[in-house]
Amino acid sequence: MVKSLREFVFSEIRGLIQTDVDVFNSEDTVSKVLSELERHGHYEALVQSNGKVGLVTIRDLLDVVQPEQTTLGDHPNDRWRAYRLVTPVHSVLDVVEIMIEDKVRALPVVLEGTTLGFVCQVDILEALGDIPEISEFLSKDLMISPVVSMDIDDNIGKAKRLMLDNGFSHIPIVKNNKLVGMVTAKALVHSFVTPIGTSTTGERFGEKIPRLAGTVGDIMERFPLTAGPDVNALQIAEMMNERKKTACLIMLENGRVFGILTPRELMAPMLRFRGDDELPVYIVGLQEYGDFYEKAIVEEKIRRVVQRAMKIHPHLSEISIRISATRQRGNRSRYEVTANVYSKATEEQFDVGKSGWDLMKVFDEISETLDRLLRNSKHEAKIISERERRARYSFLLRT
Repeated sequence: MVKSLREFVFSEIRGLIQTDVDVFNSEDTVSKVLSELERHGHYEALVQSNGKVGLVTIRDLLDVVQPEQTTLGDHPNDRWRAYRLVTPVHSVLDVVEIMIEDKVRALPVVLEGTTLGFVCQVDILEALGDIPEISEFLSKDLMISPVVSMDIDDNIGKAKRLMLDNGFSHIPIVKNNKLVGMVTAKALVHSFVTPIGTSTTGERFGEKIPRLAGTVGDIMERFPLTAGPDVNALQIAEMMNERKKTACLIMLENGRVFGILTPRELMAPMLRFRGDDELPVYIVGLQEYGDFYEKAIVEEKIRRVVQRAMKIHPHLSEISIRISATRQRGNRSRYEVTANVYSKATEEQFDVGKSGWDLMKVFDEISETLDRLLRNSKHEAKIISERERRARYSFLLRT
């Protein structure tokens, strides 16, 4: 029976858990992990070591040179990291909130100290493909835009560096500004970091070649999934599920890449089912400078900061955020962001401002600063004069 979107987001995740997976430790080699990922077609693998549970992803392995001699713990910060854990009775909404806030694709599932498996955004996407309600959302409203692309003749090493530096796993490939393919982290890893039982590192397509030699045109997927800006989210989910894709490029009629959708962006509409009793978050300007997905992330970051603060300041009642662009450098804008948290009961107001070229980085800094400000003011939650409030709680940080 097809569930409504509300029924789905509040259902338990137990039916979405990937259980037929190995659990690795920090002493296991990258080759061993890659064999598991290739066998299941997964993007992430479970790791449990020193009492911590987490995941290692394809992108985490991009910089490995000798997979058979390299272990998961053979790195200053390890090649894997501990994630927030969930249980089978967590709701889909709980999981989606954590994934979006932490910018991760999967979460380990544990029960009474036992690691059962993990739940990933691909599994959630598959379920969304059976829910007609998501057709209300158009791809142009959910997509990430603009998208970093590369020329077909660019070096493969550049693609690896872009992914490592920017935290994404898909790069559209263009020729004369027209889409001709896409390179993924999975293609890079499985072409140049070979698992146990395959050719030696550096062998690709049966030939001995220098590591990361060649151009992105050599390893790109030549027929990536594409759609127009007015195609709805249900159609996108169905196409991604049918073709086993983890991204869909949104194209303009002139053949240029307009945006990109991954399962993470398609999950964002589920956040509208968060409790009505939560603090209202008013964001002015994000529609002009951001997108639906960024709005969901911003709201969640700020909301969690204030939820923690309400243990100290229980009368907080409203959050407002204003975004403006002050000047441009090429195609980039410099953003000014101010956040105001207000308590009607005590007439307290906490104001934080920040500016920068990267909008999401600015919001990270806003969240951290606001969190620190609210925690440090825990002994001053009382009615104060307008002059005192401005002097004690308002400050503006500029970079």
